[in-house]
Amino acid sequence: MTAILLGSFVVLLIINVPVSFALMIASLAALTWGGIPPTLVGQRMTAAMDSFILLAIPFFLLAGQLMSRSGIARDIMNLAYALLGWMRGGLAHASIGAGTIMGGMTGSAVAEASSIGGVMIPEMQAKGYGGAYSAAVVAAGSLISVLIPPSVPLIIYGVVTGTSVGRLFIAGLIPGLLMAAVMILVTWWMAMRAGYPRGPRPTPGAVWRAFVASLWGLFMPVVIIGSIRFGIATPTEASVLAVAYALLVGMVVYRSIRWRDLPRIMLDTAVTNGVVLLLISAATLYGLIITREQVPQEAARLILELTGNPTVLLLLILAVYLVAGMILDLGAAIIILVPVFWPMTRQVGIDPVHFGIVTVMGLAVGLITPPVGASLFVTCGIARVNLIAAARAVLPYVAALTLLVVAVILWPDIALWLTRDM
Repeated sequence: MTAILLGSFVVLLIINVPVSFALMIASLAALTWGGIPPTLVGQRMTAAMDSFILLAIPFFLLAGQLMSRSGIARDIMNLAYALLGWMRGGLAHASIGAGTIMGGMTGSAVAEASSIGGVMIPEMQAKGYGGAYSAAVVAAGSLISVLIPPSVPLIIYGVVTGTSVGRLFIAGLIPGLLMAAVMILVTWWMAMRAGYPRGPRPTPGAVWRAFVASLWGLFMPVVIIGSIRFGIATPTEASVLAVAYALLVGMVVYRSIRWRDLPRIMLDTAVTNGVVLLLISAATLYGLIITREQVPQEAARLILELTGNPTVLLLLILAVYLVAGMILDLGAAIIILVPVFWPMTRQVGIDPVHFGIVTVMGLAVGLITPPVGASLFVTCGIARVNLIAAARAVLPYVAALTLLVVAVILWPDIALWLTRDM
């Protein structure tokens, strides 16, 4: 059954079947081959959705849509440009800064790449930045959203392992900010080599005006993180607070969202949410069959025969993540791979929160590496450049992010320091 499950899944991916459907078809083929009633498909996929914490995903996605439509995204980009635009390659730095702030609203790297890329990439190209470079910078900057709360991948990891989503959110803050710092360094180095222009050095008054204009948007992460950190709300309840706050800002403060706009916003959110939850349910069924076939136990036995050192084990797992991220969607990879590695990490005493941060960071690199590379694919479409050219331009970011994940593995306190007193 395992050979049918894995073989059919690989074949379906090769012929370009969407990942969620490939998971379902491969699972159905394996169950049929094993003589198990195919009714299990519907039962298990439905049961996978019966989770209170999963309610946070549609609400966070809706809050991100509302904030993007309200005009806050433009104000945040202006603030990022006021703070970072004076550096060599100022617009590129601004896209990284905007991505860091927007990560506290969207929770989705692909959504962030689309919203920021639609504004920044045409402006960068008009100022003489290369199309491949523009696509690479925005795609790389979007990855920060997988760590800065509200992170959809961290929610999925929490559901799969039973780890506290609140602790995962808090743990993602420092690695997320370090990711932004590393990307700014790489962007500066690439801009210096290419001779990209600087923006004007801002006056204190200009920075203050940009800060005041974006204050409503900057307060959104405070609402989410603060309500979780101080026990006011669970992550799911915080997602509802985020929607209420986004509605207030969009309809009352900015007055850019009207009642007649809500059906379209709801529909766009429902489509995105449907894609995410279908993937989760299909991957859960696939993971169930893998578990039933004792694949995690065998994998744990083989790897633990090689090493029982937690650091070496995480480095080996990272190597698998970097390859898997090239061919699997981030959410699907979490649901498929984490149950395989989870038993062995618990056996050697790796903190589940630390493992979660390493997992999401390692797999997120795949969002900017072909052939899947969802974020890079989106920005290439906006910039109208060849995917291969953009993939070459993004290689320095891939190398820098990989080194950052290794640093988080070697020094777990980077991820765990803020969670100590929770």
